[in-house]
Amino acid sequence: MDIFSQKKILVRTVAILILINVCSIGFFVWKDSGHSGEPELFPSNDYRDVSGVLKKELNLTDEQVLKIDVLRKDFYEKEKALAIVMKAERDSMNKDMFNKNPNDSAVISLAKSVSEKEYSMELLRIEQARQLRGICTPEQLAKFEKLVKEIRDYFRPNNQPKKK
Repeated sequence: MDIFSQKKILVRTVAILILINVCSIGFFVWKDSGHSGEPELFPSNDYRDVSGVLKKELNLTDEQVLKIDVLRKDFYEKEKALAIVMKAERDSMNKDMFNKNPNDSAVISLAKSVSEKEYSMELLRIEQARQLRGICTPEQLAKFEKLVKEIRDYFRPNNQPKKK
Protein backbone atom coordinates (compact mmCIF):
# COMPACT_ATOMS: atom_id res chain seq x y z
CA MET A 1 0.00 0.00 0.00
CA ASP A 2 1.46 3.33 -0.97
CA ILE A 3 1.62 6.37 1.28
CA PHE A 4 -1.24 8.19 -0.51
CA SER A 5 -3.69 5.31 0.07
CA GLN A 6 -2.72 5.14 3.73
CA LYS A 7 -3.24 8.87 4.10
CA LYS A 8 -6.71 8.62 2.47
CA ILE A 9 -7.68 5.79 4.84
CA LEU A 10 -6.47 7.74 7.88
CA VAL A 11 -8.30 10.91 6.79
CA ARG A 12 -11.52 8.93 6.20
CA THR A 13 -11.17 7.15 9.56
CA VAL A 14 -10.64 10.44 11.41
CA ALA A 15 -13.62 12.00 9.57
CA ILE A 16 -15.85 9.04 10.50
CA LEU A 17 -14.74 9.21 14.17
CA ILE A 18 -15.40 12.95 14.27
CA LEU A 19 -18.86 12.39 12.77
CA ILE A 20 -19.63 9.67 15.35
CA ASN A 21 -18.50 11.95 18.20
CA VAL A 22 -20.58 14.89 16.94
CA CYS A 23 -23.63 12.62 16.57
CA SER A 24 -23.11 11.19 20.08
CA ILE A 25 -22.78 14.63 21.63
CA GLY A 26 -25.82 15.83 19.70
CA PHE A 27 -27.86 12.83 20.87
CA PHE A 28 -27.00 13.38 24.53
CA VAL A 29 -27.70 17.11 24.32
CA TRP A 30 -31.03 16.40 22.60
CA LYS A 31 -31.94 13.72 25.15
CA ASP A 32 -31.04 15.96 28.09
CA SER A 33 -32.77 19.08 26.73
CA GLY A 34 -36.16 17.35 26.79
CA HIS A 35 -36.12 17.27 30.60
CA SER A 36 -36.73 20.29 32.75
CA GLY A 37 -34.86 18.80 35.68
CA GLU A 38 -38.05 17.50 37.23
CA PRO A 39 -38.10 13.83 38.13
CA GLU A 40 -40.59 11.59 36.44
CA LEU A 41 -41.67 10.61 39.93
CA PHE A 42 -43.50 13.92 40.19
CA PRO A 43 -45.96 13.97 37.30
CA SER A 44 -47.72 17.02 38.74
CA ASN A 45 -47.46 19.49 41.60
CA ASP A 46 -49.81 17.26 43.62
CA TYR A 47 -46.88 14.89 44.16
CA ARG A 48 -44.32 17.37 45.50
CA ASP A 49 -44.73 16.41 49.15
CA VAL A 50 -46.10 13.56 51.21
CA SER A 51 -49.40 15.35 51.77
CA GLY A 52 -49.90 15.68 48.02
CA VAL A 53 -49.13 12.02 47.47
CA LEU A 54 -51.45 10.97 50.27
CA LYS A 55 -54.22 13.26 49.07
CA LYS A 56 -54.02 11.84 45.57
CA GLU A 57 -53.53 8.18 46.44
CA LEU A 58 -55.85 7.98 49.44
CA ASN A 59 -58.49 10.43 48.19
CA LEU A 60 -58.13 12.58 51.30
CA THR A 61 -60.52 15.41 51.96
CA ASP A 62 -59.24 18.97 52.28
CA GLU A 63 -59.87 18.80 56.02
CA GLN A 64 -57.78 15.63 56.31
CA VAL A 65 -54.97 17.22 54.28
CA LEU A 66 -55.00 20.24 56.59
CA LYS A 67 -54.82 18.02 59.68
CA ILE A 68 -51.97 16.02 58.17
CA ASP A 69 -50.09 19.21 57.30
CA VAL A 70 -50.46 20.47 60.89
CA LEU A 71 -49.37 17.07 62.20
CA ARG A 72 -46.32 17.00 59.94
CA LYS A 73 -45.35 20.58 60.81
CA ASP A 74 -45.60 19.84 64.53
CA PHE A 75 -43.54 16.66 64.11
CA TYR A 76 -40.93 18.51 62.04
CA GLU A 77 -40.53 21.22 64.69
CA LYS A 78 -40.12 18.68 67.49
CA GLU A 79 -37.76 16.57 65.39
CA LYS A 80 -35.66 19.60 64.48
CA ALA A 81 -35.38 20.68 68.12
CA LEU A 82 -34.23 17.19 69.11
CA ALA A 83 -31.79 17.05 66.20
CA ILE A 84 -30.20 20.35 67.26
CA VAL A 85 -29.72 19.12 70.83
CA MET A 86 -28.37 15.76 69.60
CA LYS A 87 -25.90 17.49 67.28
CA ALA A 88 -24.64 19.68 70.11
CA GLU A 89 -24.26 16.65 72.38
CA ARG A 90 -22.48 14.68 69.66
CA ASP A 91 -20.12 17.60 69.07
CA SER A 92 -19.36 17.75 72.80
CA MET A 93 -18.90 14.00 72.88
CA ASN A 94 -16.48 14.09 69.93
CA LYS A 95 -14.59 16.96 71.51
CA ASP A 96 -14.29 15.07 74.80
CA MET A 97 -13.32 11.79 73.11
CA PHE A 98 -10.36 13.35 71.32
CA ASN A 99 -9.21 15.56 74.15
CA LYS A 100 -5.71 15.05 75.54
CA ASN A 101 -7.25 13.84 78.79
CA PRO A 102 -10.67 12.42 77.84
CA ASN A 103 -13.29 12.14 80.53
CA ASP A 104 -14.70 8.69 79.82
CA SER A 105 -17.64 9.02 82.19
CA ALA A 106 -18.71 12.32 80.52
CA VAL A 107 -18.39 10.74 77.06
CA ILE A 108 -20.47 7.75 78.14
CA SER A 109 -23.04 10.07 79.72
CA LEU A 110 -23.28 12.11 76.50
CA ALA A 111 -23.60 8.92 74.43
CA LYS A 112 -26.45 7.77 76.66
CA SER A 113 -28.12 11.17 76.34
CA VAL A 114 -27.84 11.06 72.54
CA SER A 115 -29.32 7.56 72.47
CA GLU A 116 -32.20 8.72 74.68
CA LYS A 117 -32.87 11.55 72.24
CA GLU A 118 -32.84 9.04 69.36
CA TYR A 119 -35.36 6.98 71.32
CA SER A 120 -37.49 10.11 71.82
CA MET A 121 -37.32 10.70 68.07
CA GLU A 122 -38.65 7.20 67.42
CA LEU A 123 -41.42 7.76 69.97
CA LEU A 124 -42.33 10.96 68.09
CA ARG A 125 -42.59 8.95 64.87
CA ILE A 126 -44.82 6.39 66.58
CA GLU A 127 -47.03 9.18 67.94
CA GLN A 128 -47.21 10.79 64.50
CA ALA A 129 -48.28 7.47 62.98
CA ARG A 130 -50.92 7.02 65.70
CA GLN A 131 -52.33 10.48 65.03
CA LEU A 132 -52.25 9.85 61.27
CA ARG A 133 -54.27 6.66 61.78
CA GLY A 134 -56.81 8.75 63.70
CA ILE A 135 -57.19 11.12 60.75
CA CYS A 136 -57.71 8.45 58.05
CA THR A 137 -60.72 6.26 57.44
CA PRO A 138 -60.37 2.45 57.59
CA GLU A 139 -60.41 2.27 53.76
CA GLN A 140 -57.69 4.90 53.53
CA LEU A 141 -55.63 3.06 56.15
CA ALA A 142 -55.87 -0.14 54.11
CA LYS A 143 -54.49 1.72 51.08
CA PHE A 144 -51.94 3.55 53.21
CA GLU A 145 -50.56 0.29 54.57
CA LYS A 146 -49.60 -0.66 51.02
CA LEU A 147 -48.14 2.78 50.29
CA VAL A 148 -45.82 3.09 53.30
CA LYS A 149 -42.77 1.42 51.74
CA GLU A 150 -43.43 2.97 48.36
CA ILE A 151 -43.61 6.46 49.87
CA ARG A 152 -40.41 5.88 51.82
CA ASP A 153 -38.59 4.90 48.63
CA TYR A 154 -40.29 7.69 46.70
CA PHE A 155 -38.83 10.43 48.89
CA ARG A 156 -35.44 8.82 49.49
CA PRO A 157 -32.75 11.46 48.83
CA ASN A 158 -30.81 9.31 46.40
CA ASN A 159 -34.03 8.74 44.44
CA GLN A 160 -34.26 12.43 43.55
CA PRO A 161 -32.73 13.92 40.40
CA LYS A 162 -29.67 16.08 40.45
CA LYS A 163 -30.51 19.78 40.19
CA LYS A 164 -29.18 21.42 37.05
